[in-house]
Amino acid sequence: MNNQSALRADAEDSSAFDAGVKPRPKAAIKPVAPVKKKPAAPKRNTSLLLRQWHQRLGIFAFIFMGWLGFSGILLNQSVSMGLDAIRVGSTTLMSLYGLHTEIPENGYSSENHWLVTTTENTVLNDIVLDRHIPSPLGFVDIKNNNDELLFVATNDKLTLLAPDGAVIEELSGYMLPVGHIRGIGSIQQQDTSFLALQGEGTYISADGLGWQEIQDDGSINWSTQSPLTEEAKQDVEPFAHPTVALEQVLIDMHSGRLFGSFGSTLINFVGAAAVLLSITGIWMTWRTNRMRKSRQKK
Repeated sequence: MNNQSALRADAEDSSAFDAGVKPRPKAAIKPVAPVKKKPAAPKRNTSLLLRQWHQRLGIFAFIFMGWLGFSGILLNQSVSMGLDAIRVGSTTLMSLYGLHTEIPENGYSSENHWLVTTTENTVLNDIVLDRHIPSPLGFVDIKNNNDELLFVATNDKLTLLAPDGAVIEELSGYMLPVGHIRGIGSIQQQDTSFLALQGEGTYISADGLGWQEIQDDGSINWSTQSPLTEEAKQDVEPFAHPTVALEQVLIDMHSGRLFGSFGSTLINFVGAAAVLLSITGIWMTWRTNRMRKSRQKK
């Protein structure tokens, strides 16, 4: 039929030409573009996907696992390295612990000396003592025969100090006339200054070694706290800054507790990542070995 149509069109053209009529131009036939089919989605490779996530988790956990291992070694050797004796007082670090400088408002005074206890230090005048005396009950200065001794009392201990702050002796237990100290004071008798201790009874001593029981008739000047002067507060301020042992800082950084709940959660996530790395590593090793054996059989 196509041939007949073509012959009819040629005949019409020739007759039109013979009649002097211009033939009609033929319509151009546009080629039809082939329809492109969307390529099928590639099948997901589970092994490749696990390998990619294994690498990502490994990069994330590398830094934290390295720190956990390094800090763990330091903690195991903290005593031999002296890390438990090193104190850290960084202001930024103390703010993470919620610790701030607190200057005491009150202290003990006797003659020309004053004694103040901060959270971590005991300060005599402007000298920090080698031994911290927490929660003192009183402070007394005794002068006899040009000799001067300073006494600091706690519930169960009496500390003898030199005027320069050096610790001479610590008395406790059977060396004291009372089992529980309730107060410390001074009394003057016949040009001699005596130290007074109050417990189950009241006892006095000129040197802190020999004791004599007396009746308290109100002549004993008991030591009590009094407000500090501004000058004394300025002297105490350098010793009032809080500090934390370096070993404790390492423990809190190792566990993440130093950064609050965020740090603990992050360390938990690192632990979970380590578990996933172990599982995916074992699975990929098993799958690789199985594929290698199947290839060898072929």
